[in-house]
Amino acid sequence: MATTKKGAPAKASKAPAKSTKVNAGKSASKNTTATPSEAAPKSSPAKPAAKKAAPVKLTDNQVKFLQTIHAAGETGYEPKNKNEQRSIDALITRKLLKRGAKNKETGNSRYLLTKAGTAHLPTA
Repeated sequence: MATTKKGAPAKASKAPAKSTKVNAGKSASKNTTATPSEAAPKSSPAKPAAKKAAPVKLTDNQVKFLQTIHAAGETGYEPKNKNEQRSIDALITRKLLKRGAKNKETGNSRYLLTKAGTAHLPTA
């Protein structure tokens, strides 16, 4: 027998017996004809179509900034000041950039373009 935390033996709990309920209002014979409201199955309300995510809208400066990060290559882009860091944070929330490895000398993170970010680069 299992014991509780205090060391007292646990009480064996019995499952409550299932009670059968007899409706007093209905007769013993089955009613074979059902009313229309009982016979019709209830239909669930129509579900709305799944919403697509809104396309990401970028300013001209953000697009230029994506180009400079793309030009940095696989080493990644290291921001030079706080204004650039704000732009980077905005692009990270839109999942167009990702944080790369830190620069060992300066301790700053480098940022890389994601596949979604490359889709926003102008062609040619």
